Amino acid sequence: MLCLKNARIFDGISFIKKKNIIISDGTIKDLSNRKINKNIKKEIDLKENIVVPGFIDIQLNGGGGAFFNETPTQEALLKISQAHILHGTTSFLPTLITDDFSKIPLAVQTINKCISEDTLGILGIHFEGPFISKEKNGIHAKQFIRTPSLEELSLMTSLKNCKTLITIAPEIMEKDQIKSLLKKNIILFAGHTNANFKQMTEAFTMGIKGVTHLFNACSQFGSREPGVVGAFLLNEDAWCGIIADGLHVSFDSLRLAFKIKNRNKFILVSDTMAPFGTNMQSFYINDKEIFVRDGKYVNSDGTLAGAALSVYEAFKNLIKNKLVSLEEALPMTSTNAAECLEIDGSQKSKTKKGRIIPGFAADLVVLDKNNLKIKSVIQSGKIIF
Repeated sequence: MLCLKNARIFDGISFIKKKNIIISDGTIKDLSNRKINKNIKKEIDLKENIVVPGFIDIQLNGGGGAFFNETPTQEALLKISQAHILHGTTSFLPTLITDDFSKIPLAVQTINKCISEDTLGILGIHFEGPFISKEKNGIHAKQFIRTPSLEELSLMTSLKNCKTLITIAPEIMEKDQIKSLLKKNIILFAGHTNANFKQMTEAFTMGIKGVTHLFNACSQFGSREPGVVGAFLLNEDAWCGIIADGLHVSFDSLRLAFKIKNRNKFILVSDTMAPFGTNMQSFYINDKEIFVRDGKYVNSDGTLAGAALSVYEAFKNLIKNKLVSLEEALPMTSTNAAECLEIDGSQKSKTKKGRIIPGFAADLVVLDKNNLKIKSVIQSGKIIF
């Protein structure tokens, strides 16, 4: 057993002062003020620094020199995980962007193996495309954007005992196809979509759960046509991922969104690519070279190609720019994602993350109480650093 004593705990909803966190077999066993019992093998005094749930990233493409599309292997996922865990990300959905069909079975095989071997941190997979709009493709290669085939949908929904999230453009898919995916408990987000307000509102009614990187690669809010952005902001139940780097979306646009919408429906995502955590100056998406310039990834035309930050850095940006309070920002790093993925303890899933309460995975980040710098990361009860 491990005891973290004198912790100022953010349990996912609110702060709890001066509690001991008892960890055993990778799980939080107890939160208490009681004396440390004789079964405790290791005791760490956190000196009232802040302990928060480990960060959960639902849109993570790469890091540590590895890009999941380029090498959809366990080795690549290990590199990605190692790069991001230093920034507090203890769980993630490896994300495969629009690509040739041949990449999909390779990715599914890799995720299946990770889940069967209980690879730490892997929650499932996020397919960002290929069923998206050519008008809102962003960096996604147009030659690989397509309408769904029965074979492809069957393969993408074949994963068991994990989470599958698929980003689609609802306007290019048949309603029966969307309904079929939802019946299989697939989480659907709208993204890279030119859907109008009516189409997006209908998609939410059907069961599409959220929007991928809100404000980016989707129809915008207009005076006569509110678009995807307007439909999201008016829907009380819809979730969204946001890339809070100040490049993909203005911090003032986020400030406005936070004033309109329940802040517990926002999820910080990294959308990070291979160079994260390395000195790489360029990489490739398909046959297009992407350059690392001024803290961002762009192609030769200046189109953004993913982001160059972690969930932690996105969180710090919210605090630095005073967009929300600390208590409002922290759930965006973990708890909101866990609830969206239905691994927050309220559903039937055996996986329980995103909270610091007994019975949940001991995935924790220790933040300095003075400057919020990461002091330590714990994954499944093991101290990473």
